[in-house]
Amino acid sequence: MEIIEHKIMVMDTSQENYLTGITALNIPIDECTGDWHFSACFVVRGDAKPPQQRAGIELLSTSKWLGRKGIYDCYSVLVEHGLKEKVRHIYAADHYRAIADMVYYKVKNGRSINRTISLNDWLPEPHEKERLYQMIDLLKPAMNNEEWGIIEKWKQLTAIPD
Repeated sequence: MEIIEHKIMVMDTSQENYLTGITALNIPIDECTGDWHFSACFVVRGDAKPPQQRAGIELLSTSKWLGRKGIYDCYSVLVEHGLKEKVRHIYAADHYRAIADMVYYKVKNGRSINRTISLNDWLPEPHEKERLYQMIDLLKPAMNNEEWGIIEKWKQLTAIPD
């Protein structure tokens, strides 16, 4: 049996432009489940670089309201999964911050969150959802009344287990 080695690629990151959204949800961490399509976000296939989302670049930044909450150095985790690059730090959002960033981005861009961000897939436990809702509540000053109403309705829908 032949073992195929894949090249793992990560875009440049910083504490301001960290991996987030679906990219960060695919980095395995102990405290949460994730989307677990790691190879789609990090494995190079031929000349195609994997699509990755960074705060302030591919997605909007929430740093003004969330500061550095939920941002961590994921370099050692990516090395465990095959990253060979010698870099000092690779910053990513934990799963709570990644989802909060996705909610913010989608609402601010007029996209639906009711069907596209299903918390039961990522954070099925009530205490996990509550922790996320508390983080999202910090984004309220960034929202107008209509946007915040969309988030409040989504919170009601996602609080109910599937």
